[in-house]
Amino acid sequence: MKRTSNMSLRIAGLLLLFLTLFYLSAGAADARLEALLQSIIEEKTIVPDVYQVINLGNFFLGQKLYKPAQDEFTTALQLDPANKIALINLSYTFFEMGDYEQTLEQLSRLTDDSIAYAYYLKGMIYKEQRELKKAIEQYEKVIEFIPNHPQLNAELGQLYLDNHQLVKANERFTAMGYLKHQPPILEKLSAYQPDAYCYLNLGNYYRSIGELDLAKEAYQTATQFEGDDRSAALAYFFQGEINLKDHNYNRAILEKELSQKIYPLGSHQFTFNNFAEALIEIGDQYYHNGNLPEALTNYQLAANLANAPGVLALAHYKKGLTYYRSQDYENALREAETALSVNPESLSDQQRLISLLIANSWSGLTKE
Repeated sequence: MKRTSNMSLRIAGLLLLFLTLFYLSAGAADARLEALLQSIIEEKTIVPDVYQVINLGNFFLGQKLYKPAQDEFTTALQLDPANKIALINLSYTFFEMGDYEQTLEQLSRLTDDSIAYAYYLKGMIYKEQRELKKAIEQYEKVIEFIPNHPQLNAELGQLYLDNHQLVKANERFTAMGYLKHQPPILEKLSAYQPDAYCYLNLGNYYRSIGELDLAKEAYQTATQFEGDDRSAALAYFFQGEINLKDHNYNRAILEKELSQKIYPLGSHQFTFNNFAEALIEIGDQYYHNGNLPEALTNYQLAANLANAPGVLALAHYKKGLTYYRSQDYENALREAETALSVNPESLSDQQRLISLLIANSWSGLTKE
């Protein structure tokens, strides 16, 4: 009796859910699906290595995606508030965004005045603002730490020239003839080592702003790297999610299978049964809106994915209801019997519903 009561509550809950879905629009259903799948597979990973976060920020910076770069450097500073690389790179990001006030504010947080990059950034800001004396002062501080740098001497010489300090300008231009070439001063700021994790997050960024083609390209690139199976698996999963929304079902299922083969994301993050239940929910939306072909398509996909007896039986039962509503009694009967056979441990309430469908289908066949 207790098992029957529990099952009654479960079915009542399902009926309540379906009634709720009846009033949802197709767009809302898509949003619910995306939220469901996101909650299934994406745990909020805290990366313990701050330099991995900085690397991702540098990657975004190299792509000229300044807002996500800013977010990553900010995250890095939350993990390690004293990290000078994150602070300087965040400052440079603000500089590239044209936010000079924020650049200077970030640089003011540095406690070690011996960092040449900080002086150089300040010098570039003052140069952009045509405050030549302040720019020269910053460049001179950089030269103290990196004296044999042609680019620095050339820029400083030009600043002296623009400020009508001809003797100083001539000294710098003359010195350039005796200096050995060195890499650009800001090379390390935009340097990065692209990896699967970087491209996975690039895909997530493009997906968040609706650039799905670019997102798929980034996800596909993420799958080409070796050594980070989890990122590759998640990239396949998100590709599958995009293809699902595009109704490219076969490709979506293939990518879900690839994600599981590459890296077991775990039952708390993704299982085929979770995905099948989501497809059943989509099918219910179409069913209640009278779009029986689309409902049947989603129920069939759910049946293809599910391996838990309860979920598989539910998918076949839903197919049976759809066929019955379409007056295809033969297929309705087959699906109802399949639902009963794949889950022989069904509780009495569900058995009664399936048996009723079988009886009605037989009745429809005899009338024909």
